[in-house]
Amino acid sequence: MKIVKIKKILASVMAVATLSTAGAITASAREIGEFEDFTVTYSGNEKFTSYLTKAVTDRDGVVNLSNDTGSAWITATMKNSNGVYRGGVTLQRGTRETFATPNALAGYLYRLGLRKTNNTGGGSVTITGSWSPDEY
Repeated sequence: MKIVKIKKILASVMAVATLSTAGAITASAREIGEFEDFTVTYSGNEKFTSYLTKAVTDRDGVVNLSNDTGSAWITATMKNSNGVYRGGVTLQRGTRETFATPNALAGYLYRLGLRKTNNTGGGSVTITGSWSPDEY
């Protein structure tokens, strides 16, 4: 009888310890946004993705451009909901680049602005890809 009672107490203590530990661990999943058939220009305004929530402060952002036809350079800038710059990078189609996100805080909304970097090879290009305010 004593052994059964001890096992029940031990099981209860283990359950409470497991639940309290699980409650203390906070996992934050990064959000990934996709954009498709974005037509961007050199002289026009940036074309913006939808907003994503940053999961971790002090973690780099990432942009991944599909390998569409052409070799245009694209400037990608992450901005907060007030339109303030929080990081960016210049990259070519078919590449993946990370970028620093200074002053970008976890839990806040950000979107990516895209535009053609140089005024070469025609006025506009169409791009497809993905991005995240958190690299991993």
